[in-house]
Amino acid sequence: MHVLLRGDFLQRLRLASGLILFSFAGTHFLNHSLGLVSLEAMHEMQAIRTAVTRSALGTGVLLAALVTHITLGLYKLVNRNTLKMPVWEAAQILVALAIPFLLLPHIVNTRIAHVFYGVNDSYLYELARLWPDRAVLQSLLLLLVWTHGCIGLHYWLRLSERYKTYRPILWTFAALVPVLAIAGFAVSGQLTADIMSDPLSLAQLKERSNWPNAADGAAMALMRDWIQYLFGALLALIGGVYWLRRRRSQARRNITVSYRDGPTVEAAKGMTLLEVSRAFGVPHASFCGGRARCFTCRVKVDSGVKDLPPPNRAESAALQALEAPENVRLACQIRPTAPLAVTVLNRPAVPGPFQVEFVEVKSVVAAHARAVLGNEISEIESTDPATIARWFEGQIDFKITVPDLTNHDFSLRGGRVDYLQERAVATLVMTREGHPISLYLVPLASTDALAVRGNRGGYSVVGWSENGFAYFAASDLDKKILDALQDACRQSNNETFTAVSQEAAT
Repeated sequence: MHVLLRGDFLQRLRLASGLILFSFAGTHFLNHSLGLVSLEAMHEMQAIRTAVTRSALGTGVLLAALVTHITLGLYKLVNRNTLKMPVWEAAQILVALAIPFLLLPHIVNTRIAHVFYGVNDSYLYELARLWPDRAVLQSLLLLLVWTHGCIGLHYWLRLSERYKTYRPILWTFAALVPVLAIAGFAVSGQLTADIMSDPLSLAQLKERSNWPNAADGAAMALMRDWIQYLFGALLALIGGVYWLRRRRSQARRNITVSYRDGPTVEAAKGMTLLEVSRAFGVPHASFCGGRARCFTCRVKVDSGVKDLPPPNRAESAALQALEAPENVRLACQIRPTAPLAVTVLNRPAVPGPFQVEFVEVKSVVAAHARAVLGNEISEIESTDPATIARWFEGQIDFKITVPDLTNHDFSLRGGRVDYLQERAVATLVMTREGHPISLYLVPLASTDALAVRGNRGGYSVVGWSENGFAYFAASDLDKKILDALQDACRQSNNETFTAVSQEAAT
């Protein structure tokens, strides 16, 4: 299954409904931007949009998407076992909770007014009602909707390698849309205010649009107020349910979770292991935010794996793609029911040594193949080890020594920064017989010996450790040649160590 489609059914349903709503909002905001051209252009585009969105099918799809997205979002919120989460996720939730207070009254003024009161809610009608009294609130609604959608899209799409290629274009588009939309709204709003300053023009607009009379206006005002009160009451109810669930869970903490090189904590049944980590401040990476789309929250279960519930469909798909052994699980999906001892295999942006005990052959091959096939094998081209070493000083947070292998039939071509376990690592680019070799240098977390050998997709990988570093060599060359590279690196490192020792002695 493609990485962007991973997750359980409810997650995919929430994603689909969100994409529908984001598409609707995006075209609506682009329609706003035509106010920079003319009111006529705005109305012509609106006619095309409403032919789709206000058809029976379009109305049904939009209504279903709106109800589904809000319902599933609130359902996920009330079922959280901890409010500790990444900043981006908290920001997205807070923005999402603010949107209905502005959006639902807007829907009353437009779609409800159109369907139940026969109002022709054209752009001219809406601009006359909104500008300038509600211009700030309407612009705020636009920014909240767009921000919420862009955060969700970014943290969904960043799981795809192609996103890195198109990210500058997408980010530029994301920045321009709200700027142009608000500018178009302001220009057309002021123009409409100037036109409607003429009593005759305002009277004609009211007649053409079937402007709500005093009774209808009062009814819609009451509806706007009550819909905000009801949503506020719903949030209060959700808060109360969450508080009661937390009190109950705290009263029945009886699951012991032991982290290797970390704390042993008492967690409540029903919490995912990722929620346990967040609740007790244990550093634990989660690239997709706990949606079973990535592998970054994976753990090695040191004891208690037999007591865990079997993987659900979403976790099974991720583990199958990872080709993980039986004792490796996704922390965002498992809910311990018995004592558990685990090793967190990825920690988020922690300076210092890396964890390399679960660097897979697959991940090394994927990084090398991506660079070769994408013609991004080198970020710096140089055959001078000192030049390469100086370049890396400004790119990564650890210092490396670049071996000189000139006398070992390996040529230095350059270097690049690549990623293993979502961490930036130094990658030396060597060549042998015209074939590129990626040599990854990763600081070791311990002095344990490391030995990795494997083949995948026509590529060979050999890994070893020495002098506080793990080395991973990947190429389409035979492993015997990579073994020779290992011997050459060790000899070079020994020569460098001897030379430094002699210099220090003198």
